[in-house]
Amino acid sequence: MKAEYIHDMPGFSEKDHDTRLIDGELRFNIGSFKPDKKTMWYNLSRPASKKYKDDPLKPTTGPYVWHVKDELTPKQKKIVQGKFRAPSFLQDPLNSAKMNTSFELWFSPGDGAGAGAHNDGYCESVVSLQLNGDKKWRKMLEPEMTFLHSFDEFDGGVYIAGLWQPDLGFVNRKGGAVIWPPGYIHETKTDQPPDGSCGSAITLQFDFPQPVQFFRAYLPRLSLSSEVGQCVGMAWSFYATLSVQGITPTPKSAVMQEQMETIMHALDADKDGFITVAETLTFFETPGSAIHKELKMHPKEHHGLYSKFKAEDTVAYHDMNDDMRVSRQELWDSLVQWNVVRIRMQEGLKYVNSADREGLEKFERSLDYMRRNPVTFPNKLRPELRDIFSLPTGTKLLKSLKGVHSLSDSEFFSRVREKAAKLASKQRKAEKAAKHSKGKRKEEM
Repeated sequence: MKAEYIHDMPGFSEKDHDTRLIDGELRFNIGSFKPDKKTMWYNLSRPASKKYKDDPLKPTTGPYVWHVKDELTPKQKKIVQGKFRAPSFLQDPLNSAKMNTSFELWFSPGDGAGAGAHNDGYCESVVSLQLNGDKKWRKMLEPEMTFLHSFDEFDGGVYIAGLWQPDLGFVNRKGGAVIWPPGYIHETKTDQPPDGSCGSAITLQFDFPQPVQFFRAYLPRLSLSSEVGQCVGMAWSFYATLSVQGITPTPKSAVMQEQMETIMHALDADKDGFITVAETLTFFETPGSAIHKELKMHPKEHHGLYSKFKAEDTVAYHDMNDDMRVSRQELWDSLVQWNVVRIRMQEGLKYVNSADREGLEKFERSLDYMRRNPVTFPNKLRPELRDIFSLPTGTKLLKSLKGVHSLSDSEFFSRVREKAAKLASKQRKAEKAAKHSKGKRKEEM
């Protein structure tokens, strides 16, 4: 069980419970814990983080979250999953299977329990079904930003960064559902049911359809997200390249032109200048498609359905006039955007990895001709970037950036900050030794 702010509950002591660290978060096997020696833990609420007190609309107490997907033994998981049924609008075998392996149960005792504004690290859409009680939601699209605007997108991080400006607010009542795409920051707060019972909800991920036109429209800002940035470099690149193997990011327009011709040659079977869903599906069956790697993760009897859904999403990613075809111009526009975004990430990461803030700012300014407004930089950096740029310019943090596509890859900030701390400590010791040596020479003179 993930229990938000459990350490703030009177009577709780971590040493009294079986704990595990999962995805960087501490989870508890709370069992029959009675904080006041009389009342079961799920009847009591805990105060939310102090950083939420400035706004009465923010959650005031913390929920309990049961991550069925990663907190149970295989035997226990099988029992629980056997009782789960996907919603009627997502009953196909692929979505049912995805939901059955990804669901979480949220319990909100008392009034005002919820999660501080945060971003999920999923590359797929998410749906939340309200089982009991009404839940208030506020949402915010990932803001426009540069590498230097990066912020912690975990619970409440957007508050600390001073970027919280929700663009949507509503109440999801009992029996209702909320669906949101990757990269949409969200905050929740549950109203206690009139009968005093515990509010509850179930949250799940699903595979199809994906909000591919949302991905394309906001690819530049999503690529810089410290939660979903890795999706741009991996899962979503499949859409931009139509799964044609061998296409890698380039800054050269001539090579982009070659990429387009390669894709058109591979998929436009009737040579009419358009790529259809049927042609995409036919290409998926050839050895030249990268879809075969994804098909291996699904039962063979579902391969045809998976390819069909993927083909529809892939064509929709490029389709700007809703005719469910990809024209040469639509493909060109998508490819140029994808290449620019990916190259920007590659070059920006090099500056971060060499502690070169001046070079990074100069690089970001060089992209102003593609922006609506000239770039401005924040006065305050997230702690990880602050530590990195406190090192001498040119300090290499990671030996290689091979396989690193974004700030959210493989705990990029955790690894880099740890290395930065070691280098900073080494630098301080060297400066101290030099100062001591200089003082000693003066004494000898």
